[in-house]
Amino acid sequence: MLNGSTVRPIAGVEDAFGVRAVALRTLQRELATLYLDTAYQEVIPPLVERPQSLARGSGRFLSEQTIVFSDPAGAGQLALRPDITPQVARLAATRLHHAEVLRLHYSGPVLLARAEGESGARQQWQSGIELFGVGDLSGDIEVLYLAAQSMRRGGFSAPVLLVGHIGLLRALLGEGVELAPWVALLRRRSPEDVAAQIAADGIASSAAEVLLAMVRGEVDSDFLQAHCTLNTEFSRAVDDLVQLQQGVEARGVKDGAHGCRIVIDGALMPRFLYHSGILFAGYAAGVAYPLLHGGRYDAMVAAHGRDMAATGFSCDLWSWIDAGKDGR
Repeated sequence: MLNGSTVRPIAGVEDAFGVRAVALRTLQRELATLYLDTAYQEVIPPLVERPQSLARGSGRFLSEQTIVFSDPAGAGQLALRPDITPQVARLAATRLHHAEVLRLHYSGPVLLARAEGESGARQQWQSGIELFGVGDLSGDIEVLYLAAQSMRRGGFSAPVLLVGHIGLLRALLGEGVELAPWVALLRRRSPEDVAAQIAADGIASSAAEVLLAMVRGEVDSDFLQAHCTLNTEFSRAVDDLVQLQQGVEARGVKDGAHGCRIVIDGALMPRFLYHSGILFAGYAAGVAYPLLHGGRYDAMVAAHGRDMAATGFSCDLWSWIDAGKDGR
């Protein structure tokens, strides 16, 4: 008979059975139907990957969440995926290199080295879509539209998509200032901490004004257009955001009981630091945390050897099921 120490649960990892298992499969089928109906083909990458492949173009944040182990069958170092997006980027650059445009969707388990958020969970059931080969804003508009539709299919009320652009932060910091600490800083939304870092990095006063407004939640469409002449990169990011908001709304995503609001948020930062342009996160009434994350990440496919535009989003279906207890 096994003693308690050999069968005790792993922190952050749980079994699923009964109603919870049925809820996962039902939600998975609902989203898969939406994606297939909009010409997104399913791909099923393996649970394990070469750590070097997962790290290509994905940045330090993702590497810190990757569990690496030695393969007893002699394949060397392997990794449990913490995110499926790098695997789909590898597929687009290698096995599917013959296609100029790719619309792909996926759904499967991922495991994080450390828990994220207050739930303490390390396991997620990640579902999402990736659009490759469409480099202009029409690709971002398509993906945001499907993100809105996904939250609707999930049964969430009053969904909202917050939209940002990593180019805003790059333009404000200028050359020679590391991006990663600022991403982590803006996520905390503390004006005091931002003011201290502005002084430490010697940020110009015009940029400092915008950074402080960002972290105070004051940077909306009107604010950005009033400050769009700050520099060329900032102006380009502002134009992208304004056109994106108008484009998604023009596809029928409107306010109302059955719609989805599109809100520009200058301080929105990426979950993983592989995004290169538009960023977005999905929220809904009664849910205190984001339901999905997405954005443009062109450099990741290039890191796998193919120069190809890329954008998409993903969500954790376990968190959707948990949110549904109160938020749907």
